[in-house]
Amino acid sequence: MPLHKSESAFTLDTLQRIFSFESEASDRLISRENTHLEFKESFNMGSADDYAKTAAAFANTQGGYLVFGVKDQPRQVIGLKSSHFDSLDAGKLTLALNERFSPEIDWEMLVWEARGRKVGLLYFAQAGEKPVVCTRSGGSIQQGAIYYRYRGRSEAIRYPELRKMLNDEKQKERDLWLRQLRKMSSVGIGKVGILDLVSGEVSGAQGKFFISEELLPRLQFLQAGRFVEQDGAPALRLLGDLHASEGPVLHSTIKVPTSIREPEILEAFLRREPVLSPPDYIRAICSESSPYQPLYFFIQQTSESISDTVAAIQAFQVRGHTRNKIIARLNSAHEVVRIGTMTGSGQPAAKRRELLMKLHNKTLTTTDMEEEKIRFLEALTHAEFNEVNVDYVFELLLAHVLPTVASMSGNMMTTFRKALCHLDIETFKGKVI
Repeated sequence: MPLHKSESAFTLDTLQRIFSFESEASDRLISRENTHLEFKESFNMGSADDYAKTAAAFANTQGGYLVFGVKDQPRQVIGLKSSHFDSLDAGKLTLALNERFSPEIDWEMLVWEARGRKVGLLYFAQAGEKPVVCTRSGGSIQQGAIYYRYRGRSEAIRYPELRKMLNDEKQKERDLWLRQLRKMSSVGIGKVGILDLVSGEVSGAQGKFFISEELLPRLQFLQAGRFVEQDGAPALRLLGDLHASEGPVLHSTIKVPTSIREPEILEAFLRREPVLSPPDYIRAICSESSPYQPLYFFIQQTSESISDTVAAIQAFQVRGHTRNKIIARLNSAHEVVRIGTMTGSGQPAAKRRELLMKLHNKTLTTTDMEEEKIRFLEALTHAEFNEVNVDYVFELLLAHVLPTVASMSGNMMTTFRKALCHLDIETFKGKVI
């Protein structure tokens, strides 16, 4: 089943089921590879295609565990012989999955000891939106393929399972509509209001009113089947008087996204618009796969110091290693993000010098931005912003780079992130108290 944010897939009961041995003296497992379980003797990111294929197959069925340090025939715990799994960068695995499959696959990792031997586990959750589709070819995966878990194998989906999957997705949507319509019917159509979580507008048959922008981010919805009395799930009760706004209701320049992920982070930074809750953006940055995100733009909006921000980040409950890398960035006395060299004699360095000169002179063309995008971004990491027009840089990135993020390769995306980091350091770090 899909993970809830507050749950872990690695409960003690689950681990005891996976690592159930034939006898007290044996290191052979009773568990066999099946729809939810696969064993690997060792872990190495060189096999990322195979791991991603298995992850997608689990996501397209009901989720499953990939266990490293276990032989399959016989099913024997041998333990991990290297530190590759211990030192796994969560961001790299997330990037590897996102480069190969879409939509995103939710996962967790754990290092465990079984019979005195260290093993590694990856759990891949059932996808909330199916099918998860392969987006590129390479190794054991094929672009456009949909992988599914059949007993102990991850294979291209067969027609009966694909048809059932698509029918189930349609039924989920129908059920959601019916549930909402029944609720509206029970309340009475004249008494129903619709809440727009972006604008805060609540509209109904009698007119409309607005929820303040300060309150919107605090609105949370209880998951179906969960109750405050039983589960302690967070809820918010609105109390107090309604107040008429002074003057006409205008759309605010403060953007309030319903969720904050990398696209929202990058767009908010490049538009240089104030955000409603800067700490939420900082928390979101700590949850991303890469620590190379614009950071100081949001910190300076909080009016907090670097040390206060570090203390707040340390208290965040987030997964992965990005948070620690963000803290390392903040604690660095001389933070530098550079790509390539400007002094080499090769063609890449020459092109960077050419593009940086055009940036200085504000003479970059559409062709430059389309055909030399990666060299432009590399050159940008060397720009001195006391010599370059900052507004011109932001306009170029908004017009020519941000719209292409969804189709960027992993290398291009990494370069873009680092270019924005340099821009953020140069333009906003000095404004942090």
